[in-house]
Amino acid sequence: MKKIGLILVISIFSLSNATAQLIKVDQEVFGMDCAPCAYGLERGLKKMDGLESVKVSLNEGKAYLKLAADNTLTLQKIQKEVKNNGFSARSAVVTLNGELVKEGNEWSLYLNGETFKVSQDTTDDVLAKLNPGKVKLMGLVKDKEDDQLNSIWNIRITEIL
Repeated sequence: MKKIGLILVISIFSLSNATAQLIKVDQEVFGMDCAPCAYGLERGLKKMDGLESVKVSLNEGKAYLKLAADNTLTLQKIQKEVKNNGFSARSAVVTLNGELVKEGNEWSLYLNGETFKVSQDTTDDVLAKLNPGKVKLMGLVKDKEDDQLNSIWNIRITEIL
């Protein structure tokens, strides 16, 4: 009986996490100043499991990542790869599915061990649409200037999809 209960709990936990994932990341990259740099970063990012497509634009200073269904990537892992290739990861526009929770007056979104706290500069019309539960949304995440990797982010939600 204990095994059946444990399997049920693991199955429910797995199903709830299966829908919590990054879908798309447009990552600003600082320090890219030549075509070989952009090419090297693109090659480095493509080695990550869970990506459907990667395009790095030297002119725009961004890496555009489309993530595969059922991926387990985090923004922290993506930014770590950018930094491992010798660049700084700055702001990112992310599209994600996750669990939106209201705790007191704060909204948070939980995703693969990362927490996205809804920033106070999210517009009132977007805030009015927020409801606890599973959501798909787009938002802006800014990396701290100290270049440290984070697992707690402030996200300015721009659109609920």
